Amino acid sequence: MIGALLVTAFASDGDEIAKNREDQYKERRAFFKENIKPKVDAQRNKLEESISTGDKKEIARLREEIINQRLIENEFFYEARASRIKGEEVSEDLITELKAQRIVIENLNDDAKVIANKYRPEIDDLLADLKEDRKGWMEQMRSDGEEFKGRQGAMNRRGPHRPEGTPQRGRRFGHGSRPEFGLVTFLLWDVNRG
Repeated sequence: MIGALLVTAFASDGDEIAKNREDQYKERRAFFKENIKPKVDAQRNKLEESISTGDKKEIARLREEIINQRLIENEFFYEARASRIKGEEVSEDLITELKAQRIVIENLNDDAKVIANKYRPEIDDLLADLKEDRKGWMEQMRSDGEEFKGRQGAMNRRGPHRPEGTPQRGRRFGHGSRPEFGLVTFLLWDVNRG
């Protein structure tokens, strides 16, 4: 009887966490569409005027290729996750594939960085105009996230749950590790994307 109660309690906690996570995602998505996207789109449209036709084609190709390579990477992550769920060790071959896929994506980002450096003065000026807005956005996102983080507790799947040697997800464009984050991301920003 006690076991059934515990299972039910944990199941309802899991449902509540999933619901809270979904609600938070919807709120952040709405915040992004209302506050962030229009301002970044306007700045990105200004940059578009100074980009050469050849570079525009290369940027479009890089966007598409990065998306395709991320889909491949996701397949590898799902395969690794399926192994963990089954209680199996993630194979060294799969870990090697994940690392190789990460290198492919980083190389594409490096190609984008070469183009971005051509337009660095314009990009820096456009990003400087967004600097104050960005601080406000980050504070808003952090404050929204703190409330949820407390409820999430041990359900956070980052950190020790990741198999040894597998690349960490979410390190797109070198978050936190490369100063070119804004430069490359801004160059690859797709104004038409919803």
